[in-house]
Amino acid sequence: MAFARILISTLIIFESLNLFGILKFTLDFSWLGLIVTSGVTLVIAEAIYYFFRKKGIGLPILPYFLIALGLWFDAIGDIGHFYGRIAWYDQAAHVLGGVAVMSMAIGILSRYQDKIKISILTMLFIAIAFTALFGDLYELEEYLEDSLYHGRQVRLGDGPDTANDIMLNLTGGLAVGIIYILSSRKKS
Repeated sequence: MAFARILISTLIIFESLNLFGILKFTLDFSWLGLIVTSGVTLVIAEAIYYFFRKKGIGLPILPYFLIALGLWFDAIGDIGHFYGRIAWYDQAAHVLGGVAVMSMAIGILSRYQDKIKISILTMLFIAIAFTALFGDLYELEEYLEDSLYHGRQVRLGDGPDTANDIMLNLTGGLAVGIIYILSSRKKS
């Protein structure tokens, strides 16, 4: 988990150095948007892990690493100008985001599944709802970044683009859910 924290923290430092003009990397969207995404994600992940650690419940490390990987993938796409040049890059980023959120949700819910007596399908429904929620919040962040920072729509396309992004978040989440169901059946 420390490695994932270091990855996210170094990303935030790098983004901040560029925002304040100390480093001069260029990107397609905004340093502020990247910092907000990385910072809010780090705070949420840390709060979740802290809450469960205080309760004596260990959460798996893999979701935290996947979150760090997703943030770096997003930043590299922006800095490398891949979003505009590689047609599938945005789609891959949304699938990866869905994988990261669903992994975290399943990691949390699986620790409580026996205590709260919910079926695996109910647990996965709740986890996919969280994946949808965070995908929607990311779309809102993109909208606010465009509206408030750029003064025009730079990232968001038309309605079908937004719907596609959310669908791809859910696709990544569903893939994790299917893997979890299959691995749970093999264990029993």
